[in-house]
Amino acid sequence: MSRPREFNESQVIEKAMQVFWTQGYEASSLKDLTHAMGLSKSSLYDTFGSKHDLFLATIDYYRENVTGKVRSAANLDAPARHVIKAILGRAVDRILAPDGRRGCFLNNTAVEVGMHDPEARARCQSGMAVMEQTMHKLVVRGQSEGDISSTKSARALARFMTSTINGVMVIGKANPDRAVLDDIVEIAVSAMD
Repeated sequence: MSRPREFNESQVIEKAMQVFWTQGYEASSLKDLTHAMGLSKSSLYDTFGSKHDLFLATIDYYRENVTGKVRSAANLDAPARHVIKAILGRAVDRILAPDGRRGCFLNNTAVEVGMHDPEARARCQSGMAVMEQTMHKLVVRGQSEGDISSTKSARALARFMTSTINGVMVIGKANPDRAVLDDIVEIAVSAMD
């Protein structure tokens, strides 16, 4: 009979995610991971199978616990156009915050391993789809409210807003200038006219 786990799996996945998020997949050593997670190598392997399996679990965790929080924005009791602008503004605030300079974990993962890791890529696509679906609901609502142009495809606008958020997170890493990022947000908002 195996011993019961003496740790909270979600908590150790979150700790591993922080390591991967800060250092990237390739640069994160097993020593870095086990130290952050407070686990031995054998516990890591027994629980997750491999570094790669742990990495995939961290992407799933991010999708459900970080990106998943965005879903609730579609239900806010405010005009949809204002909610979209606030989400874009929050992306600017996040990337400019001292602890936000790491960017988006899904973006970082897609850039680092998306070309050669189909499992990670699929998980990144799934996470980004959460944002797109949220934006789509907001755009459709904004069109029915009359604040967003109905002459434009709701799906295309949702994709554009999603890519704008991702772009802000990437550009902000290289050029953390609020005026530059605010310009991007203003042009994106005007695309809804």
